[in-house]
Amino acid sequence: GGLEVGIHLIRQVGVDVIEAHVQAWHEALEPVLLERGFHSMRASDPARRSGILSVRPPEGLSAMQLMQALDARGVSVATPDGLLRFAPHWPNHLAEVSRVIRALDESLASLE
Repeated sequence: GGLEVGIHLIRQVGVDVIEAHVQAWHEALEPVLLERGFHSMRASDPARRSGILSVRPPEGLSAMQLMQALDARGVSVATPDGLLRFAPHWPNHLAEVSRVIRALDESLASLE
């Protein structure tokens, strides 16, 4: 079924290639988040990093508000614990980071 197809596709693309792509996506987004006052929870040791970039919102902003504002702009994030969690995967092109940043800036401006 679908699981077998998904596993075959991941094997075809390659786990190492997917991991490198996801980390490149995080490398493009994380500095922008830091510039805007977010605090990254990302491990400094690359060997300990996951495919999820978790950030604490700037003081005075809630992750829930930001999640809703981003969702309204077509950007899906999770916030199960008060952190914003960005979880790109191999289909997410690096060019999408600029779209996420634009949606983030619009969201921040709408919450001021």
